[in-house]
Amino acid sequence: MTPRPVQTLFALLAMALPTMPTQAQGGSEQNWYQVELLIVAHTGPGAPRSEQWDALPRLQYPDAVRFLIDPQRLQANLERTADALHSRVDKRGKQLIQLRGGEADGAAADMPAAAVVDTPTPLPEEAVEPGAEVGAADLAALPRLPTPFMLLPAQAREFRGKAAYMERNGPYRILFHEVWWQPVGSARAALPIVLDHSGDDQAYPALQGTIRLHRSRFLHVDTQLWLNTNGDYLPGTWRMPAPPLAPASLELIAAPVLPANPAVPEAPVGYNPQWDAAAGLLDAPEPESGPTYPYRHAVLLQQQRRMRSNEVHYIDHPLFGLVIKLTPLDADTLYSATYDQAVLELITGPVHPTEAADSPAGA
Repeated sequence: MTPRPVQTLFALLAMALPTMPTQAQGGSEQNWYQVELLIVAHTGPGAPRSEQWDALPRLQYPDAVRFLIDPQRLQANLERTADALHSRVDKRGKQLIQLRGGEADGAAADMPAAAVVDTPTPLPEEAVEPGAEVGAADLAALPRLPTPFMLLPAQAREFRGKAAYMERNGPYRILFHEVWWQPVGSARAALPIVLDHSGDDQAYPALQGTIRLHRSRFLHVDTQLWLNTNGDYLPGTWRMPAPPLAPASLELIAAPVLPANPAVPEAPVGYNPQWDAAAGLLDAPEPESGPTYPYRHAVLLQQQRRMRSNEVHYIDHPLFGLVIKLTPLDADTLYSATYDQAVLELITGPVHPTEAADSPAGA
């Protein structure tokens, strides 16, 4: 019997990635992890017809989500935005680009730093004595945690060699492969992470959806992912309605421009019978048409899986497979990390002029 594509995938990865010793998942383990996530589509001709798929799967993005931070995307967004003043990233990973505007430029430049920095650096308890005052210079000298949820360079991907081999030599197509660092907390505090940019690009990629990582006694991963397909397994020409687009991870903030001499509003007038004859006066506006859905159907992968750190875990599916590994990070590794230094200004926004003047020269 020919093995299922996902079983072949697991066998290939098992040979290439020896499992490290398992650590206990108690409270003493580090709360920060390196996450590597690989998602591949099975392109074999028999995969789509191996099962019956739900004709109308429930596809949705949660109301509250967070985004992975792509440094190259941050820079590209800023460079192609006309009249951009500065960029920053909020606590959920959304990039906010402040636009220039007439009289508002001075107000934006004079904005206090606390108003533009949404990712404060937690201080280690042992670094500050109780009741001690911490100035700007002291704060800059303290060790800082790296920016969480930022994509690391491709060299950090443990699976990259085997993933490239599989795509070249087997019926697989890479849909997503990234690695990042993040704290993992309780299920109540964990937000789903959006994996696609359909909301920004206004186009449908093959893979859409979210994953959520949380921790109790064990680590857990919850998937709400779907694969858009050409629907060759469907009868006739029927096609499902278009799924939703992801929330946008980019927001442009227009600078408020106040007129020099604001006009005094006129007093409201009474009822005019001619209004009733005005064609279309009360008609609702036509809804804006979204992007064309170039697929016929989507297949949902909605699962909850318990995991252990330092182990490679698989979530199998006839059409696409997910491989994930969480590696604990110790304090020395965290406080010595520099992967976010090159784009720190894009993340935190501009430095307030008074703070720059108070900083030591060359700091």
